[in-house]
Amino acid sequence: MTAVKALEYRITRRLLRRRAAPERRAAPTAEWLIATAAIAAGLVLLASYLQSLLCALLLGGVILTLGVK
Repeated sequence: MTAVKALEYRITRRLLRRRAAPERRAAPTAEWLIATAAIAAGLVLLASYLQSLLCALLLGGVILTLGVK
Protein backbone atom coordinates (compact mmCIF):
# COMPACT_ATOMS: atom_id res chain seq x y z
CA MET A 1 0.00 0.00 0.00
CA THR A 2 2.87 2.43 0.62
CA ALA A 3 4.17 1.99 -2.93
CA VAL A 4 0.76 2.98 -4.28
CA LYS A 5 0.68 6.02 -2.01
CA ALA A 6 4.18 7.02 -3.13
CA LEU A 7 3.18 6.69 -6.79
CA GLU A 8 0.03 8.71 -6.19
CA TYR A 9 2.05 11.39 -4.38
CA ARG A 10 4.59 11.55 -7.21
CA ILE A 11 1.89 11.89 -9.87
CA THR A 12 0.14 14.58 -7.87
CA ARG A 13 3.39 16.53 -7.44
CA ARG A 14 4.10 16.38 -11.19
CA LEU A 15 0.62 17.63 -12.04
CA LEU A 16 0.87 20.48 -9.56
CA ARG A 17 4.32 21.40 -10.89
CA ARG A 18 2.95 21.47 -14.44
CA ARG A 19 0.11 23.76 -13.43
CA ALA A 20 2.44 26.10 -11.54
CA ALA A 21 4.86 26.41 -14.47
CA PRO A 22 4.24 29.33 -16.81
CA GLU A 23 2.58 28.30 -20.04
CA ARG A 24 4.70 28.33 -23.17
CA ARG A 25 3.47 29.85 -26.35
CA ALA A 26 2.84 27.25 -28.99
CA ALA A 27 4.26 29.02 -32.03
CA PRO A 28 5.44 32.63 -32.23
CA THR A 29 5.36 32.29 -36.02
CA ALA A 30 1.65 33.11 -36.15
CA GLU A 31 2.11 36.25 -34.06
CA TRP A 32 5.07 37.29 -36.19
CA LEU A 33 3.05 36.78 -39.36
CA ILE A 34 0.11 38.82 -38.04
CA ALA A 35 2.40 41.64 -36.91
CA THR A 36 4.19 41.69 -40.27
CA ALA A 37 0.90 41.79 -42.18
CA ALA A 38 -0.40 44.61 -39.95
CA ILE A 39 2.75 46.66 -40.45
CA ALA A 40 2.64 46.12 -44.22
CA ALA A 41 -1.03 47.15 -44.38
CA GLY A 42 -0.30 50.22 -42.27
CA LEU A 43 2.56 51.25 -44.53
CA VAL A 44 0.40 50.83 -47.64
CA LEU A 45 -2.37 52.95 -46.14
CA LEU A 46 0.11 55.57 -44.96
CA ALA A 47 1.81 55.69 -48.35
CA SER A 48 -1.46 56.17 -50.21
CA TYR A 49 -2.53 58.87 -47.75
CA LEU A 50 0.79 60.68 -48.02
CA GLN A 51 0.64 60.54 -51.83
CA SER A 52 -2.80 62.20 -51.81
CA LEU A 53 -1.64 64.76 -49.27
CA LEU A 54 1.46 65.57 -51.30
CA CYS A 55 -0.65 66.00 -54.44
CA ALA A 56 -3.03 68.34 -52.60
CA LEU A 57 -0.13 70.38 -51.25
CA LEU A 58 1.45 70.70 -54.68
CA LEU A 59 -1.84 71.75 -56.27
CA GLY A 60 -2.42 74.25 -53.47
CA GLY A 61 1.04 75.67 -54.03
CA VAL A 62 0.43 75.97 -57.77
CA ILE A 63 -2.88 77.73 -57.18
CA LEU A 64 -1.32 80.13 -54.71
CA THR A 65 1.61 80.81 -57.04
CA LEU A 66 -0.59 81.48 -60.03
CA GLY A 67 -3.14 83.45 -58.05
CA VAL A 68 -0.75 85.87 -56.35
CA LYS A 69 0.78 88.64 -58.55
